[in-house]
Amino acid sequence: MNQKIIDSKITIIDESGISHVMGKVNEPNKHVKYLLDYINLNCLDINVGSLTDGNAGELLAYYIAKIGDITYFNEDGFGMFYFPDNLTDEQVETLDNIDLGYKKVGICYGLKLVGKNVMHFTIGMANDMTLKEAMEEYINKTIDKNYRR
Repeated sequence: MNQKIIDSKITIIDESGISHVMGKVNEPNKHVKYLLDYINLNCLDINVGSLTDGNAGELLAYYIAKIGDITYFNEDGFGMFYFPDNLTDEQVETLDNIDLGYKKVGICYGLKLVGKNVMHFTIGMANDMTLKEAMEEYINKTIDKNYRR
């Protein structure tokens, strides 16, 4: 499973912690193609007709996060995770078991839609963090928020 995620173009981790791996990182297809396929198969209540303008990949990741799933955009030298408001235990376990080696990643969380722009907090964008390092920082920054209900 991990090798597939390392080599994928897009991976969606659903609320059950199941990884949906799509495409190959070095292929010419755009991330948006796989995101639209996933939404069309799994999220029938999202109208994607108007979501293909502007920064479509980030907008699609926002809507996928709103149904509780994680989106991972994989590029040759960097990867970007878009997190839902709350991670399930199964998603955390899956993330803990992903070995991306020393690949640098970022995590976008606290996603908000302002017009057609997705606003978010980020971890790892400038710090060259591995997934393990970025997850540690994410947990440290969000644990109080997630447990104050």
